[in-house]
Amino acid sequence: MDWVFSLAIVVGVLLAGLISGLPVAFTFIGISVAGLYLVLGPGALSLIAAGAFDSVGLFVFIPLPLFVLMGEILMRSGIASLTVDAADKWIGRVPARLSVSTVAGGTIFATLSGSSMAAVAVFGSMMLPQMERKGYQPDMSLGAIFAAGGLAVLIPPSALAVLLGALAKVSISKLLIAIVIPGLLLALVYIVYFVVRAILQPHLAPVDESIAAATWRERLATLWLLLPLGLIIMVVTGFIFFGIATASEAAALGALTAAVLAAAHRRLNWPIVRESLMATVATSSMVLLIIAGSTVYSQLLATTGASAKLVTLVSGLDIYPVLLVVGMQAVLFVLGCFIDGVSIMLITLPIFMPVVQALGLDPIWICVLFMIQLELGGITPPFGLLLFVLRGIRPDISTLVIYRAVVPVVAMQIGVAALIMIFPEIALWLPKLMTPPSP
Repeated sequence: MDWVFSLAIVVGVLLAGLISGLPVAFTFIGISVAGLYLVLGPGALSLIAAGAFDSVGLFVFIPLPLFVLMGEILMRSGIASLTVDAADKWIGRVPARLSVSTVAGGTIFATLSGSSMAAVAVFGSMMLPQMERKGYQPDMSLGAIFAAGGLAVLIPPSALAVLLGALAKVSISKLLIAIVIPGLLLALVYIVYFVVRAILQPHLAPVDESIAAATWRERLATLWLLLPLGLIIMVVTGFIFFGIATASEAAALGALTAAVLAAAHRRLNWPIVRESLMATVATSSMVLLIIAGSTVYSQLLATTGASAKLVTLVSGLDIYPVLLVVGMQAVLFVLGCFIDGVSIMLITLPIFMPVVQALGLDPIWICVLFMIQLELGGITPPFGLLLFVLRGIRPDISTLVIYRAVVPVVAMQIGVAALIMIFPEIALWLPKLMTPPSP
């Protein structure tokens, strides 16, 4: 069982490095280089260089910087915030109106930007003060903000889904379509929860009698902003679904449409273009460096024989495959309590995906479950990244209050994940209807 010892050492040292706060990319590269050098000797260095270079030169990664650029343009031009205000006009006077508006706005925001941190920052600054003035309790205010922020991971265009699909070697187009229904389902579950809880416990979200329902004229006036938003959704998700464009082509069209939309609203200028491009380069470079480190890590696992022997061991177990899937979800949940989503992907995918293939499980289904766990990891105490983002915006709110407020959101995400495990068609129905792109 030498391979078990080797696997435990590699993963253990890696986790220790990540928890200690070392940069993700350098942690992966440093540990993998040291391990391969010990196993193969000096000749490993040329193998590492070639593998790292080849890993980031793949065409499948093209949607990544383009989706990031699209989100940056819409964020920095202010179009994303305007669409949230427009959506609020259609909400009406429902119980927990501000909580519902936050979740609805988060759903719209997710179609414009795949950044959960940006979503929490925007809604924490924009909606939280309003909810506090109206007497909303933390469960209804903070909970809604975390719910809205997490949706950015699970609703396309999602840069994290592109990264996951590329690393897991599954169709990125199918994965982007597969997360549509789970993302919308989760948003619906959030809205129903906040409305029902406000009905049962009105003191948690007092009704603001001074707010009058928007007239139909006011609602229709917002269509000038919401209809172009629908164009972006159609260009990105619709073109992929109907086979008009590949994920890379749809990402390019999405970035172009975002720029045209910002220009049409006279919100596109040279400083915004420069800042958007620089932020895209910085984010994309960081992600590609992490991917290079992940490739070297996979080489280390393959060299030690840990991956192949783990697959052989698991394949020979006389248990239902679904129990292994549950076990994978449990591992992802625990890791999400301590490290970020990208690190979780890089640690577990080289171990999990060979097992998934050996068991004949649908990789798209597994990747959708994986995405939910990545979303969950961002809000799971004690070290969920989104919790610290909100804490940074509002240092006057205690960490304990934040932890308590996020518990119902965590429970709802676990419930949706369980539902998708029981009924895989929730995730797989749309990808089966997709039209293959033209050659």
